[in-house]
Amino acid sequence: MARPDRTDAVNRRIQRGQFWWLAANVLLVGATLGVERTIVPLLGRDIYHIGSAVALTFIASFGLTKALLNLSAGRWSDRVGRLPILRLGWVAGIPLVILLMTVHQWWAVVAANVFLGANQGLAWTMTVTAQLDVVEPGLRGLAMGINEAMGYLGVAGATVAAGVLGAGGHLETRPFVFTGGVVAIGLAMSLLVIRETRTRPGSGPANPANRTSFSAIFHDATWRHPALGTLTAGGLLNKLADTAAWGVLPLYLARQHEAVAAISVIAGIYGGVWGFAQFGTGLLSDHTGRKPLIVVGLVLLGGGLAGMVAVVGTTGWSIAAGVMGLGMALVYPVLNAAVADVAAPQDRGAILGVYRLWRDGGYAVGGLGIGLLMAAVGIRWSLGIVSGLVLAGALFLALRLPETYRLPQKEGRHVRS
Repeated sequence: MARPDRTDAVNRRIQRGQFWWLAANVLLVGATLGVERTIVPLLGRDIYHIGSAVALTFIASFGLTKALLNLSAGRWSDRVGRLPILRLGWVAGIPLVILLMTVHQWWAVVAANVFLGANQGLAWTMTVTAQLDVVEPGLRGLAMGINEAMGYLGVAGATVAAGVLGAGGHLETRPFVFTGGVVAIGLAMSLLVIRETRTRPGSGPANPANRTSFSAIFHDATWRHPALGTLTAGGLLNKLADTAAWGVLPLYLARQHEAVAAISVIAGIYGGVWGFAQFGTGLLSDHTGRKPLIVVGLVLLGGGLAGMVAVVGTTGWSIAAGVMGLGMALVYPVLNAAVADVAAPQDRGAILGVYRLWRDGGYAVGGLGIGLLMAAVGIRWSLGIVSGLVLAGALFLALRLPETYRLPQKEGRHVRS
């Protein structure tokens, strides 16, 4: 029989191994999303000739699906485990690729993004939850920084690759062959090397009687709890800004006569800075607290978005994209870590699910709302209005958000005000 200290060492090695397999998997989840960051808005304009009022419907379908499945996935994973949900997310990527490669109509793009939302809502949510299962509480910021960094490095790399592959009249074909390869590798990894984490140390007791009612979790995470409700609002604003970066900026830059390859590089700078910087921002929040980084990040995000319409030229747009990326890097993983600070282990999946429901609901709100704004006031004014909303949100969080990292932790139930 193995000695306790040797058994603990083996368990720690297993946890570290699973952590890094999950990090590799989320790199592929991000790459699945990244292919669309430049290609699909330009498909709508150049191939399907979609007007501005409906140009962002594909983001709305993506965001609505992802938001709802974030909610369900968190609750399901507390009951059936993380791994089945992760695998289901990769299976959802299969019809995504088939639709984009074979049905060359706009309705198919919108439908495909329902499956993209399912892939992201199930697979990315499970990598977050599973990685939180296998780390100590004092390393949550670092864990979320690594998760989001790997995911958005995947987004950035695939954004640039898709622009290169789609140049020269290949927008409808080559980028989505690349997507098919990514989905195949991600699914194989989830089947062959990633293991269940729900029962590992840190994931909490599996007894449903120890869990808070879902109704209480939903109301607390939506508005009632001062920390969770405010973090949820911050997450929604975060995705509203990313909707503008994803769906509007490529169209804006195209109107400024930037080539497809140049637009993909600018978008890649945004995603690349966002990705790389998160390796440090999550860890930094474990030492400085969550609130300062979230507030400063929203200021940089709103300011960078304003800069995109205030400057002219590839260099200026690249700098503004980098500022936006840094703002996202400060906000994005730290919001996740702050929610985890407040959540008790046995309710973590459900609480993260509610938070991610409203956070990714920003894509649905943005996809519809910004599309209508573009039709009413034009692209430039739409970007300016979104920038103003993000900066106002930074002030709101500065006034209302408590510092979650020093909140008392209670093992039996999540912290309530």
